[in-house]
Amino acid sequence: MEAQLKKELGTSMLKSAGHSGGGCISQGQSFDTDHGRVFVKINHKSQAKRMFDGELASLEAIVMTDTVKVPKPVKVIELDTGGAVFVMEHVDMRGLSRHSKQLGERLADLHLHNQRQRDRQNKEQQTVGKGADVPVVDQFGFQVPTCCGYLPQSVPTALSFSTPPPSMATLSTSWASPGCLEGSATPSTLGTTTRSPRPRGLRRGISCINSSTI
Repeated sequence: MEAQLKKELGTSMLKSAGHSGGGCISQGQSFDTDHGRVFVKINHKSQAKRMFDGELASLEAIVMTDTVKVPKPVKVIELDTGGAVFVMEHVDMRGLSRHSKQLGERLADLHLHNQRQRDRQNKEQQTVGKGADVPVVDQFGFQVPTCCGYLPQSVPTALSFSTPPPSMATLSTSWASPGCLEGSATPSTLGTTTRSPRPRGLRRGISCINSSTI
């Protein structure tokens, strides 16, 4: 794995940084490279690439909002030996409890991001000389399948939740927790909270901010 990582990342140095962890789904380890320190999530199951592709897209969506601090995604690499790894920015986390108030405020900003973008777009459309190039998400859904653990969740786009497409089985939470080694969730839109009714007898998935900081 390390030889393939060095090749894919274009680095001559790949040295363990001494930070590691894991859960019931994936393992994680930090490495020092020629380009700085990275955090690598490792999973040798056949479903790993699909799971990590969804996490990468989820992180990119959160980064675009410039609200909650999350690790910047680098790339997903399918391993020659089976499974895949997800390379992202390494983020040091210490004493996060003192930032709980700020985290709550940032999460609120994340959930309100799309509505604020829409308000800005409407205002600029009414202003002479202003364009309407403010990025706004106008449909529910997400562009790639994501996973709760290994369970894929395909969320095709729809104009509203009152008339979802027949293939829409589940909807995940509105923000990703790609750093969580126990599983992953997905932003259904940038800045809107969405959660579908869960079948009776199933437990609700739990999101975490394992490698997200303020």
